[in-house]
Amino acid sequence: MKRSTTMLMAALILPGIYSLFGPYNWAWAGSLGLFILLAACYWLSIKYHSSRKLFISIQVGIAAVIGALYSPWNLVLGFYPAMVAGIFLSQKSLRVFTGLASVSFAASVFFYYELQQQEWQFYWVPLVITVLFLPFVVKIYHRSMIMNQELKVANEEITYLIKNEERQRISRDLHDSVGHTLSLITLKSELMERLIREHPEEAIEEANAIQEISRSVLLQVRQLISDMQSVDIEEELEHAENVFSWADIAFHRKIDCAFEEIPPITRNIFGMCLRECITNVLKHSGAKTCTVTLHGNGREYILIIEDDGKGMSLHNGHQKDFGSGIVGMKERLLLIGGTLHIDSAEGTDVTITVPKMG
Repeated sequence: MKRSTTMLMAALILPGIYSLFGPYNWAWAGSLGLFILLAACYWLSIKYHSSRKLFISIQVGIAAVIGALYSPWNLVLGFYPAMVAGIFLSQKSLRVFTGLASVSFAASVFFYYELQQQEWQFYWVPLVITVLFLPFVVKIYHRSMIMNQELKVANEEITYLIKNEERQRISRDLHDSVGHTLSLITLKSELMERLIREHPEEAIEEANAIQEISRSVLLQVRQLISDMQSVDIEEELEHAENVFSWADIAFHRKIDCAFEEIPPITRNIFGMCLRECITNVLKHSGAKTCTVTLHGNGREYILIIEDDGKGMSLHNGHQKDFGSGIVGMKERLLLIGGTLHIDSAEGTDVTITVPKMG
């Protein structure tokens, strides 16, 4: 707030310097005094919420007086109350401000030309129209800035939630797989200790078993570390192309949008979902062809993974082949408002839709 106030007050510097130039007479002194009063009301309208409308009205009146006494060009000073109104007032109050400014500026122009017997000219019309519409432009811009800031905060929160969800998943994996395997190593070590003197051959067999289990744990830990690394849809597409060529499965990719335009969070979740789907195609589908399509429209990004395999088997009404993979994908997509649809009538079609952010 302090920074915003400083930036708003900085707008007074140039007209303040300009008002110091002569000729130095009573007219100059009156103009300078009115400008100082306007500047003071401008600062008070920014600082004090309870009296803001009053000080904005006073600024409009001062701008109108300066315009009437000196020149309609001075109605440009209506820029200052217009700025404050656009930033701080509601839409309803802006309409009131526009009405007040219109009446005040019309009276100011009338006084200048009629009562001072000046010849009517209309060079001031674009200037007044700009000042009257300025609050609405400022309001739109200010709302846009607030929405962008809120979107930035929301993206940071989503990133945190994704990381937290991944930590929980890794914690579950460590407990369910690595933890149980380490417990098995402990039990076999105790058994080997009892067998080593009386039954050395059996102890050797147990030692060999411990070595195999240790290698298994090492592989599991490496897999978990690999999963902890960031996944990107572009990298996963390249990986899919390689693994399908090894598995003798024809792979087609149809990309109709630039990867750079997709937010990093969306690319990351698309990558994790694609990895899950590709794994399922390799393990369960028996497919000969797999096609991945990625495109976007004005509202959303759509990722489609299609294969011509046997389709997905059902267990109690749920897709069996994916196991907990579907739940994991839905949980990740939920963080960014995405949806998952699976059609397994002929082959399997997985459609993932994510709304665009911003």
